[in-house]
Amino acid sequence: MVHLSTRNVQAINMFFSSWALLLLASGVMLNNWVIINSETKTNKKSHSPWMTTTIWPKGDLEVVRIMMMIVLGSACFQNFFLGLQFTYMIPQTKYVYFMSVFLSFSIGTLLLSSLLLYQQKLKQGQSVYYFSYKITWIIFTAYLSVSFIFCSGIFSFLEYKQSVNTCTCQTTITNSARESQDTQQSDSSNQVIPLPEQISIPRSIVHMNTEDSKEGFPKASQIQKRRVTWAL
Repeated sequence: MVHLSTRNVQAINMFFSSWALLLLASGVMLNNWVIINSETKTNKKSHSPWMTTTIWPKGDLEVVRIMMMIVLGSACFQNFFLGLQFTYMIPQTKYVYFMSVFLSFSIGTLLLSSLLLYQQKLKQGQSVYYFSYKITWIIFTAYLSVSFIFCSGIFSFLEYKQSVNTCTCQTTITNSARESQDTQQSDSSNQVIPLPEQISIPRSIVHMNTEDSKEGFPKASQIQKRRVTWAL
């Protein structure tokens, strides 16, 4: 299994997101998404979900146009958000990666829903407002942009998964370091410090000292004899 670094995943994510935005912007400028044939087969009109037309009743395709505008604005914001993330202008946390995943899959789902709704409206309008219609290659570029947006969401999910694994490893290392410190502190507190042994004095030394002390001081009878002799 090929291991991709976070930097490489971010670069690939930016690539898919930029191409999706480029295809959406080109679809805004091109109006010939669908070629509509009238009953006479001589009058042909081009149509796109971005433009207003008198073929359908007023407001019939308004929902599709609003959805496409939301998709375009959200795609611009997502590309700008990924650029800030790639240049480290915002913190690289798991919540930021989760927001990128949520944006990608939400935009892709909304764009796919708007395209399917647009094709449903085309089928409903056939034989009612026009004779037939023909889809051009531009709508396929819109579906291609949907696939690019979903690919961007997949790589954003890979970034989120790598961030979660990194946080888990850091938490495990921190907990093990704390446990080792607590173990060392408990071992040091349980150590018994031996007291120094008392030095016993030999009895002979003590006995000699007592005798010397007795011999060193004169007795009371000797002191009295000395006093009587002095009086005489």
